[in-house]
Amino acid sequence: QQPWWQRYQPLIVWSVVTVVTALVSGLLGVQFAPVPPPVVVEKTVTVPAMDEFGSPGPWQGWVSDPDEVQAVADTLQVKTFAATPAGRQADPLPAAVYGWKSYEKLFARPPPVKDQGQVGSCVSFGTNTAVERTLAAEIVRRKGAAGEWSRFAEEATYGGSRVEIGGGRVRGDGSVGAWAAKFVTKYGMVPRQKYDAADLSTYSESRCREWGDRGVPAPFEVVAREYPVKSTAQVKTWDEAKKAIDQDYHVAVCSNQGFTRQRDANGVCKPQGSWAHCLALDGYHTEGGREYGHITNSWGDKYH
Repeated sequence: QQPWWQRYQPLIVWSVVTVVTALVSGLLGVQFAPVPPPVVVEKTVTVPAMDEFGSPGPWQGWVSDPDEVQAVADTLQVKTFAATPAGRQADPLPAAVYGWKSYEKLFARPPPVKDQGQVGSCVSFGTNTAVERTLAAEIVRRKGAAGEWSRFAEEATYGGSRVEIGGGRVRGDGSVGAWAAKFVTKYGMVPRQKYDAADLSTYSESRCREWGDRGVPAPFEVVAREYPVKSTAQVKTWDEAKKAIDQDYHVAVCSNQGFTRQRDANGVCKPQGSWAHCLALDGYHTEGGREYGHITNSWGDKYH
């Protein structure tokens, strides 16, 4: 928990500047334009939730801010997935689509399990995984080579969403999903590899926090611009989500819906409780009149 003076530092600075400006204005007889107060968003979501076994659950990090989501949505050239050519596709959907299979076709092994650690950076993990699944499918579809695929640095997507897009308004951990979507289209993504400025070949919690506080360093903004996501659109319904996945567009899902840790006889984690979390929806399965979504989490290989 941050000390109160750190949490309200922008307002304190603004108050001091406003008072000094007023004094100078009175002494000199010059009217200065008022300085607008900063926005202090008190949304810290880094406290681990208690899972159904009574032990501390993994860290989450999604900040629910409908106004910011709408602000980003208003800037989209195509507002919803339903309005895209893919969204208007009317062919019957298959009973099941497993979006991670494209990665397996490229590398002959399952995708790596990701772990965000004790940082509320899930928005970057859900976003990056959805993009990586989409990229793998695109490469397979045109019979490309495995070397064209890349993992992307969550530290960059996290920091860029919070600072370059969000303006550093969220105190503590966490970010808005729509900010991540805007960052990867406006700035781009940073491949996981070694650079002269830093070794990004593996995820670093400390770097994730640092970039989450200060934003993406300038050299990596340059790198990101070489790998932009061309466009994003909001997926509004489950039917749209299935249609998107069937056409190899994978979905970052942000919500407060929690799920059990233990799977049932069908291998399903049932809805239960609440978590402020972002995950990648990368598959669906229909059987016996019921429909299931496959979500790839970012809590390592032990939690589920």
